[in-house]
Amino acid sequence: MDRQEEKITPKYEPGDNFFKKFDNFWYHNKWKVIIIGFFVIVFIICAFQYCSREEQDIYIMYAGPKSLGQSYARSVKSALSEVVPDRNGDGRGSAEIVELWVASDEQIAAGKAELEEDGEVAVVNYDALSSNYEAFEQHMWAGDTIICLLDPTLYSTVYVEGDDGQMESGFMKLADVLGYTPEGAYDEYSIRIKDTPLGQYFTILQDIDTDSEPVLLCIRKKSSLASIFNQKETNEYHEYCTNVFKAIFEFEMK
Repeated sequence: MDRQEEKITPKYEPGDNFFKKFDNFWYHNKWKVIIIGFFVIVFIICAFQYCSREEQDIYIMYAGPKSLGQSYARSVKSALSEVVPDRNGDGRGSAEIVELWVASDEQIAAGKAELEEDGEVAVVNYDALSSNYEAFEQHMWAGDTIICLLDPTLYSTVYVEGDDGQMESGFMKLADVLGYTPEGAYDEYSIRIKDTPLGQYFTILQDIDTDSEPVLLCIRKKSSLASIFNQKETNEYHEYCTNVFKAIFEFEMK
């Protein structure tokens, strides 16, 4: 009898109960574990990148149908850095240029026609164009780029909902920032970079702001999402950017 029971009853192995519980837990919760694990990994990667990158004092947006190129971008960055005070504690002021190539259908057509007149073949990367425009919208919504250098067509697309529920410009009035509207301003919210004291001193800022392709300097209103989604775009950072914006107009030729 004992031998028969020994054959029928499976031999107990230590750990069986644990594996059964784990298998049952995994069966009922695997997707929760996978999703939570995914976000934990993303958080760790983002935290590592944020902590390990070299933080610049200020990020300035340059967006339009014309690409600066590496050499021009360095020169523009150097010119703008002249009015940037040290914020990150490295002993020097430094501006980082966030450049996005974004063009309207009319600008693309005009550019293609110009190239074809010169006998060149125009190829447009519409995927990159679409991605850049999405990035532009994200920056305008809640990004680090408070001071902007924009093509007029892009500039005219930036609106926010005001306190009265009506749509209004997403940029601050020059008079609210500077205390006055500079002579020759493009409108009450912007001015061409070459018409600022800084732009009149640095030829590189005059070169990128041509009659056929003007570049407007403007400053974004404070985002209501700043304190929620972006650590940099706080009241303190926006005030710092406002002071840099003022310094562009207070720049004195050497």
